[in-house]
Amino acid sequence: MGSDPTDQWIEAAGHEHFRQRHPALALAQETFIAPLARARRTASFFTTSPGVITLVTVIITVGILAAGLSMAQSSVQRQQQLDMLITNAEPMSYSAHNVYTSLSIANTAATTGFVQAGVEDQLTRARYTEAIKRAGESLAETAAGMSTTQSRSSDEHALALIIDIQQQLNIYVGLVETARANNRAGNPVGAAYLSEASTLMRERILPAASDLFVLTTGEVMTKQSNLSKPQWVPISGLVAALVMLALGQIWLSKKTRRRLNKGFVTATALMFVALMWVGSANYVTWKAGTEGFAEAAAPLNSLTNARIRAEQAHTQETLALVLRQEVGASGNDFGETIRTLNRALDEFEDSSLGSSSQAIGHVYSARSAIDKWVTAHEQLVKLLAAGKYQEALPAATGLGEGSENSSAAAFHDLDENLATLIADARASLRAYIRDGVTAARAVPAVVLILSFVSVVALWLGIRPRLQEYL
Repeated sequence: MGSDPTDQWIEAAGHEHFRQRHPALALAQETFIAPLARARRTASFFTTSPGVITLVTVIITVGILAAGLSMAQSSVQRQQQLDMLITNAEPMSYSAHNVYTSLSIANTAATTGFVQAGVEDQLTRARYTEAIKRAGESLAETAAGMSTTQSRSSDEHALALIIDIQQQLNIYVGLVETARANNRAGNPVGAAYLSEASTLMRERILPAASDLFVLTTGEVMTKQSNLSKPQWVPISGLVAALVMLALGQIWLSKKTRRRLNKGFVTATALMFVALMWVGSANYVTWKAGTEGFAEAAAPLNSLTNARIRAEQAHTQETLALVLRQEVGASGNDFGETIRTLNRALDEFEDSSLGSSSQAIGHVYSARSAIDKWVTAHEQLVKLLAAGKYQEALPAATGLGEGSENSSAAAFHDLDENLATLIADARASLRAYIRDGVTAARAVPAVVLILSFVSVVALWLGIRPRLQEYL
């Protein structure tokens, strides 16, 4: 029998209606229903044994990678900050020290040249010019290191000090040149100009330079102390990863009824090695940054402060000669300066820095220079008190006969030895900072490699367990 045309029409219409669903229904199914179905199937998978094992492994993986990346990032930041400390902050502090010593030397040289009969000699003039030039260069070096090493408040304070020193130094140089011009012309007013210049240096410029040195040195000490502290937060992340591995191993042994999983054991051993590596690096950094740094920093600060006081005392001697004044009133200050010098040398000797034969020789030479200076100072005091200014000139400045026993000769010998000891202490301090840099540099790559290998071992170890459910 042939089919009824009417039935074919109805059948065709039904098929056409089934194939052409409403667009809104199709969009809703693709947008909401299908993702929900996939999420339901995924959630149902994680309720099964292989799903739970996979989920636990993923969580441990995330913990290991997070701990490794956190430690690597923290170590890189520490390395960069230590690099900044040794390349910018510490040199900046040393430049601030040079600002003070150079200014003090310039003031002494200017005063010494003024007391010479006639025109000052070329050596004294060159010493003054070189000291002023070095002070200006050191100011520029200190300012250049500010933007990358100081906090905002310290930076503003330091820059204000630098600007003030530079402005007042220009005034000082002008006063000295005016004093020299009047001295060459035989005008007595030259002494007044020199006195005003020296007062400006001692009461305005040198105190500002001292504040700058204290500020920059304190910044170095603070940064070194902070960078020497253990990295407790990243270390705690590694400890947490180890705890997760241990708990995961216990859970897996109960789940699979096998005592040990090679992958978990390997990952645990690797992360333990990472923790020990980080702990050793932190210990080296801590020891170098606390005990070692303090061992070098304490004598360095003491010697620097003692050298500054010695510069001040020597300038007072020369200025007293220019102004035809007695220095007996400053005897207590001079005595305290000598005691400060001896304490600084004692501290250097008692430290590990004073154990070398070279250091012992410089300390001995410095003490001998101190004894000669004390003798020359006492002689100078007596001559000035008696009004014997012509005899006091060689005793103070080393110009003329008996210069080898002068106050200036003893001070210059002392200053050279102090400068050498300060340089040794600074070299030792920088060596301790470099030890911290080296220790920090060794951490990031090792920790990252161990973390990634731990993750690979973890998944290789769990793979056979998952295959058991297939």
